Amino acid sequence: MTDIASSDAPLLHPALQKMAVSHRRLLRLMGLLIFLTMAGTLVFLMVTAFSSRDLSSLLLLALMGVIILPTMALLGGLIWYLDRWHARCLSRAHQLLQQNQPLTVRLTPVRSAGRDVLFALHPLASGSLIAEPIHVLINASLHGRYSPQSAITVQMYCQKLAPGHDLVALPADGHALIGKVVVLEAYYRQRRKKMAVAIAFLAIVSALVILQKLEI
Repeated sequence: MTDIASSDAPLLHPALQKMAVSHRRLLRLMGLLIFLTMAGTLVFLMVTAFSSRDLSSLLLLALMGVIILPTMALLGGLIWYLDRWHARCLSRAHQLLQQNQPLTVRLTPVRSAGRDVLFALHPLASGSLIAEPIHVLINASLHGRYSPQSAITVQMYCQKLAPGHDLVALPADGHALIGKVVVLEAYYRQRRKKMAVAIAFLAIVSALVILQKLEI
């Protein structure tokens, strides 16, 4: 992994380097597991088909080859997209750390949203101009298993404390937290819409399954 660390080190803030290395390592492991699984399946089918010399086995081998090869290409493209997306997130975080002055704040968790965590922001600096409550959504998918579940004091870097703006928070332990400023009412409204869409989708699928069974 020294090549990864050396390639990311000149480009990223030190607080982001470990995140970049662990993410790249995870993607490489995922790619290796996918390749071994698909290749092992093909090898097993090839051995079975050529040893039995059965037409049905050869047809199954051809069919699985048609399915597996595009699937490998699709999954490879998905891994590449995740790698590019994560690199862009880290690049934006690096710019925030380089171009903005830190603000000492305290983040208090409000609720967990899947793997993401919603925090209430409380400025600690005296004379702060922040009057209205501000909430931030920390994207836990960028931080692996690390996701604070209790109140923490951080140095926050943000171009503007307005909804939709990205931010980076640096706790005392050095694990960078990447997220964005959100409006609490809009956040809950978006959550309700997603939940309604999921429920409607499940209801439609259930109705189709029931109708199919009734026809049989």
